[in-house]
Amino acid sequence: MKRLMLIMLAIVLVGCNSTTQKATESTSKPKADTAEKKTPEVVELSVSAVGDNLIHGAIFTYAKHADGTYAFHEIYEPILPYIQKNISYINQETIAGGEALGLSHYPTFNGPYEILDAVKQAGFNWVNTASNHSFDKGEQGVINEYNYLQTIGLMQTGMQMDENESRIRYMEYDGVTVAFLSYTYGLNGFALPAGKEYLVNLIDPVIMEQDMAEANKHSDIQMVSMHWGEEYQFEPNDEQKQLAQSLSDAGADVIIGSHPHVIQTGDILTGKNGNTTLTYYSLGNFLSAQDTNNGMLGGMANFTMSYDKTNKKLQFKDVQFIPTITQITNNYHDYKMYTLKDYTDAMASEHTLTKMGIDMRRQYFIDLLQQVMNDKIEVVY
Repeated sequence: MKRLMLIMLAIVLVGCNSTTQKATESTSKPKADTAEKKTPEVVELSVSAVGDNLIHGAIFTYAKHADGTYAFHEIYEPILPYIQKNISYINQETIAGGEALGLSHYPTFNGPYEILDAVKQAGFNWVNTASNHSFDKGEQGVINEYNYLQTIGLMQTGMQMDENESRIRYMEYDGVTVAFLSYTYGLNGFALPAGKEYLVNLIDPVIMEQDMAEANKHSDIQMVSMHWGEEYQFEPNDEQKQLAQSLSDAGADVIIGSHPHVIQTGDILTGKNGNTTLTYYSLGNFLSAQDTNNGMLGGMANFTMSYDKTNKKLQFKDVQFIPTITQITNNYHDYKMYTLKDYTDAMASEHTLTKMGIDMRRQYFIDLLQQVMNDKIEVVY
């Protein structure tokens, strides 16, 4: 197994990558590169990842125009320079199975397809679809979301349409192959149909180990999305830590966590073969209409993967945690996404939660970050 190294550099906010590298997606095994390299050839990939795209009823209701179109894309506009990278991840917390299935709110969600259009337009190119809400609209909801993502050419991990379809997705960047995988702890009490357990990837240590072995054979870098943990808990629990360590031992390079709806700290794990795994236990909510200040604070994983194709070494650079804020105004009618760096107390004074008597000041979130985060990953605010 390749040897990984981690380099922590000074904090540098990375904007939109000016160099666009070609990436091709495939669910099949990539062809091996047999050409000899006499000199080191390094490929650098910029990465961003955000937390839960949690589409409550207020969001899809008030984003709809009189002509029937939606304004979801406007929500993400303030944060676009931060998220548009070579690899841009988002956790699609709630199913988007389209209006034909009936739009719905908590506890069984369903949003319009247009939310997926906005996700793609924003620049995200890796969508996690394995969450506890994946089966809120049953098998048809999974089929609808899967097919729509296929139609618009947006890569997802977490769902399959038949038992022969691989759970692993691959993308190639300038000769470096990255493998992507996703798993969720459960489906809110729903059960997958007998014989169709392939529809949504559930956390199963045996299956995950098999998948990682397969991914290691056919890729240079392995990235895993994990929907895990306990809601509204700022500390990762023992199960999260054990699963993260097992993934590290199996060769995972990056783990991105979701589900708690609040931020959790990051870590840098060492696998049994001496490899390094960059781990973000929970990035919290990205977009939601929740009614707590803690639920308005999310996190963006931001880093660069530098891979030497000759030495098969991976280095992490500029590893950051960039806090994000869901700005809600006009009594839950209007939504915008900002980094905490760009969020002001003047904006906080206009927040719907502020008008409900909830503390939305910048300093509240800075204090919370200092309580929750450790010194393993730089926090930028």
